[in-house]
Amino acid sequence: MSTASSSPRSRRNGRAYGGRTLDERRRQRRAQLIAAGITVYGREGFRGATVKSVCREAGLTERYFYESFANSEALFATVYKTLVERLETAVVAAIDEAPSDAEAIARAGLRVFFETMYHQPGTARILLIEIFGISGDIDRLYRETTQNFTRTLQSLLGSVFVFGEDSGTDAGVVSTGLVGSTIHIAMYWTLNRYHEPLDTVVESSLALYVAMARQAAHDRGPA
Repeated sequence: MSTASSSPRSRRNGRAYGGRTLDERRRQRRAQLIAAGITVYGREGFRGATVKSVCREAGLTERYFYESFANSEALFATVYKTLVERLETAVVAAIDEAPSDAEAIARAGLRVFFETMYHQPGTARILLIEIFGISGDIDRLYRETTQNFTRTLQSLLGSVFVFGEDSGTDAGVVSTGLVGSTIHIAMYWTLNRYHEPLDTVVESSLALYVAMARQAAHDRGPA
């Protein structure tokens, strides 16, 4: 009979449903949960969300949640890393496509960053607000992620922020300060319900980068 002949083999091959392997189905469910986590955490916050509400959003049972994640915190960490990777990819692409002068490079990256915060308020909530105070592990994730992004920025802007040998400055510290200022401006803007126009926020943040670029050029002296 068809059921007797197909079922054992399909189980052995991991293709019991829709022609997809067991691993493929697990990956798909995991992706659904991550997408649902982005929606639910962005809408309700980490503390307002539950495993049940995430599963409801994903259209899956809780059994499938625990197939991929130990708890809500584990999913939140994955959601956070996913959103950071997307944002970093977009910022790097914008910087790569920008003209080579310092102001244009900084403006391109900042515009993508602030546009993402503006057009995706759920993402802004997760990256700028919900990330704090969950646990020691999540705090460490935030610090590590921010440090990694700072190093990326430093490598991208290394030719722009080259201070003179006698300036007494450190490019890594400068990059850390610039990233920190951008994050805090975005946090203020988000909490203030995007009261200031997008262009104003971009240009205000840009002013710090331009000031640093001019100081670096001054320290280097004549070419």
